[in-house]
Amino acid sequence: MSHPMLVIVGPTCSGKTALAVACAQALAPAEIINADSRQVRRGLRVGTCAPRPLELHGVRCHLLDLCDPGETFTVADWLMAARRSLERLDRSGRRAVVAGGTGLYVTALVDGFDLAQVPPDPVRRADRSELAATPEGLATLAEELRRRDPRGATEIDQRNPRRVIRALEILDAKGGSIAGARRRTAPRPAVMIGVDVARPVHARWIEHRIAGMFDSGGIQDEVRWLLGRGLDRAVIGSCGIGYSEALDLIEGHIDLEAAMQATMRRTLRYARAQRTWFRRDARLTWFRPDLISFDDLLAGVLKLVASAEAGEDFLGGTP
Repeated sequence: MSHPMLVIVGPTCSGKTALAVACAQALAPAEIINADSRQVRRGLRVGTCAPRPLELHGVRCHLLDLCDPGETFTVADWLMAARRSLERLDRSGRRAVVAGGTGLYVTALVDGFDLAQVPPDPVRRADRSELAATPEGLATLAEELRRRDPRGATEIDQRNPRRVIRALEILDAKGGSIAGARRRTAPRPAVMIGVDVARPVHARWIEHRIAGMFDSGGIQDEVRWLLGRGLDRAVIGSCGIGYSEALDLIEGHIDLEAAMQATMRRTLRYARAQRTWFRRDARLTWFRPDLISFDDLLAGVLKLVASAEAGEDFLGGTP
């Protein structure tokens, strides 16, 4: 019999990885499944803050380095890979600790989505991609999405060109609504944990992380590697927050301080969007790593896991 998944989510730079590793060690045998859309790209560890072996303390982490920068990789691709990993863990009697900040990945896995397998129309996708390259064009596509599927559009990040275009492709092929195009398998039992901290504290944590990325030269080195592979500015920028800024720094358009400040602003906006997504899920039990010790945080999560194992029901909230 498989164990309930332990799912740990929250905004970027809130302590998810450290908590996931500690939980996996305490619940051994257990392994981590990465649910961060940027950490699936090969060769991009610094800018995406992908966990390094030293941080993992021997705990295996699945779904890192799945595709090359610039290669198409969809939510459906991640979902298929995640389910394969879960099946292998189930067969070996190991627990799964899912950790990451990509809300659609987590929702699709926990709720049993089978995302519509609609192949793209290359010509139409190229036309829409060209249109979405400008703010006005993206707004036009988002308006089309809202007009064709008002309810489904609320589930799509309409600032993300790829997701808007993909939603329109699904509507082209399936008609109806995006929600209707998603078949569901049986939801998988999960203990769902959210971690977040006060905004001023979070800003300091993010600032410290960004300073490390740039002061070490790590993200600049990754951008040089991407340039060496012949990738253009658009692809480099799509690799994650900080890559466009590092490219501007390398090309001499901005200085180091400006690059870090621009990365900081974009990261804070991204964190707000993550909070908006996760706060809608009442199944999450929230913890504050800035208000309690790490030992108490770990103990609180493990207590919820034990309750789930014992078959006790609980609702999300603040412990």
